[in-house]
Amino acid sequence: MTATSSAACTWPWRDAYADLMPADYLAGLSDERCADRWRERVALPADAPERTLVVVDPGGRLAGFGSAGPSRDEDAPTDSELYAVNLAPHARGTGVADRLVDELLGDREATLWVIEGNARARAFYTRRGFVDEGRREVHAPTGTPEIRMVRRLA
Repeated sequence: MTATSSAACTWPWRDAYADLMPADYLAGLSDERCADRWRERVALPADAPERTLVVVDPGGRLAGFGSAGPSRDEDAPTDSELYAVNLAPHARGTGVADRLVDELLGDREATLWVIEGNARARAFYTRRGFVDEGRREVHAPTGTPEIRMVRRLA
């Protein structure tokens, strides 16, 4: 991300979680801090266990990004975790999210955390083979409930 593109860094959260997280939390997100975190992720060496992918549409607009790596949970039922898949509104329904999951996870088993009330994301992950495995936590900064989903391969 360039300095000029960092001004749109928090759009996925503000858009996707507008009705799910407190408005004051979303309004207080820092584009600069967000851009710095993503710069660090994409600058990781090629052999790092974490991967971050950015998708740009044919018109040159940011369509989405995602990241995955080793599970961060002590009680993880799998070795891999899908950390994030975020899409621009214009990229929804275009296959970008499917491509991100395919590239980031391949055919590995994995877990992910998703906001419990995020029906769109939960439906997508269910379609991709993830199921609610029963673990619950609260997103500490917002008090928003999250669920852990797991994808097991036959």
